[in-house]
Amino acid sequence: MRYLLSISLIFFICQAWAQSPYVLPGTLTDEIGDRWDILYDFDHSVFSSQRNISRTEITERAVKSWNNEENSKLDQWDINYILKDNNDFSPLHIEHLIDPRTTNKKVFDSTGVFYYFEGEKKSLTTLPTGKKERSLFGHFYQSEANFFEINQEDFTLRVNPILNLRYGNGVDDPSIVFQNTRGIEIRGLIDQKIYFYSNILENQAHFNNYLEDRIERFQTIGGQGFYKPYKSGLIENLQGHDFLNAQAYFGINATKSLAIEFGHGKHFIGNGIRSLLLSDYSNNYFYLKFNTRIWKFHYQNIFAELAPISANLNPGNRLLPKKYMANHYLSFKATENLEFGIFEAVVFSREDRFEFQYLNPVILYRTVEQFLDSPDNVLIGLNGKWNIKNRFQLYGQLMFDEFNLGKIIEREGWWANKNGIQAGLKYINVGGIDHLDIQVEYNRVRPFTYAHRDTLSIEPRFSTASYSHHSQPLAHPLGANFTELIFHGRYRLGEKIFFNGRIVSAKYGQDLGEDDNGGNILLVTSLRAMENGHSIGQGVETNLLSIGLDVSYQLFHNGFFDLEFLYRKADAELDDLDINTTFVGGGFRMNIGNIISNY
Repeated sequence: MRYLLSISLIFFICQAWAQSPYVLPGTLTDEIGDRWDILYDFDHSVFSSQRNISRTEITERAVKSWNNEENSKLDQWDINYILKDNNDFSPLHIEHLIDPRTTNKKVFDSTGVFYYFEGEKKSLTTLPTGKKERSLFGHFYQSEANFFEINQEDFTLRVNPILNLRYGNGVDDPSIVFQNTRGIEIRGLIDQKIYFYSNILENQAHFNNYLEDRIERFQTIGGQGFYKPYKSGLIENLQGHDFLNAQAYFGINATKSLAIEFGHGKHFIGNGIRSLLLSDYSNNYFYLKFNTRIWKFHYQNIFAELAPISANLNPGNRLLPKKYMANHYLSFKATENLEFGIFEAVVFSREDRFEFQYLNPVILYRTVEQFLDSPDNVLIGLNGKWNIKNRFQLYGQLMFDEFNLGKIIEREGWWANKNGIQAGLKYINVGGIDHLDIQVEYNRVRPFTYAHRDTLSIEPRFSTASYSHHSQPLAHPLGANFTELIFHGRYRLGEKIFFNGRIVSAKYGQDLGEDDNGGNILLVTSLRAMENGHSIGQGVETNLLSIGLDVSYQLFHNGFFDLEFLYRKADAELDDLDINTTFVGGGFRMNIGNIISNY
């Protein structure tokens, strides 16, 4: 035991913080992690505003909270679930969790052994890992969470199938709404220093009418890339879109404070349902990322290659035009409950060329942009959250694209006062009801925010430097020129049944014909009709009300049967732009999150 403890101490010194494959958005693990950020007081090394939570981090949180006397029955179920879902550590990978102010020492490994030391006393207890007594054919489903796994001292591997089958009908909509997604994911660790993840998804789908209208207008599917028409040869009236997508990255924990990651994916910054700084709404993109954690600071740099338009707007076999983005986000955790950060991003106003001056990871991008005679699209922002009494979280964001205090004071609605604001509240265990959680969020973005002036040569109406990728916003799905209020609620009935409801109320302005009223961030800002007099909702004012409810039943680990209901009404000043939706459907998903298009 002394030898084991010595190993763990050495390992802790060398690996105080380490990245690993991320928790997938919309999954049960992701939802539990969001609750834990409020429910438990974690140390200064835990940052929640960078939404990509690694499996190492979520497992450490589970161990720290395991068998806490204040845990409810469902809290303990959550912890056990996390430990089963994230048993990615090899038997000799000892993670040391120690409070240096005490003599209590705890270590664990993936064999499920929990060691506790206090002076000369020691005891053993078993942590849940989901290991099965019998596997399938001796090789598959050795644990509840994974189809296939390898556990070696210097190498772990997890392979899982992905399935998402959905079917439903909308009232007064003759088309069948369906989704048929099949795929596979692979993740692993090498020498406990190198981590990797990859998935590939093959899809056929037809969406609700408001999403189909959006696809037709922007020639892109939210979160996806190239698509082509699909028509079933077996089922009449089953037609839609056929598309393939993949995500892949690998990273290395270069030092105890620095992780470097290279891949194809997307990111999210913030604590809300939306992000006005950087969201995961767009298609995956090619990126290089640096994560540095020192003391109470977390500094993230991302350098990315983007596309100003979608592949479906670039017919033929031409190379898709490119643009580039660099952003950095510095967060500071002042206390266990208070975290705030500063964000800056620049999208290069170029085609097919990288601006190497933006590779500097510690300079202000606005300064570099001024050196270059201000050709690029620079955004700055603030993000913050405050947890109160392990029940509430206040959070918010401020975002500035362009800012002129004199023009704001004049209050003439100058077009280039481009900014956004977010304010939100989370409340868990509402009224003492276990696992009843609510969230209220307000978002407001002025017209022309995220848009830019430089034109794309092959499509002059579009900008080379809008804050977008593949004709999809990099921030809020609605783009700009809107206000939005969201009410979101979750409730767990026992260990198997999950309720997820939301109400979205929004006002936004649509464009008509050649007019640019500031809502479509892809358009060049020179298409605006006037300099002053701009206000939110201008253009074809549209009022949106969306009410949705999903009920999920967990059949087995990460296998869910879903029922969903949606009522959505978009009431525009022009009746031809009205879109009403009433939808009832259901489906089955395995090893994939329930991503809801609530916009």
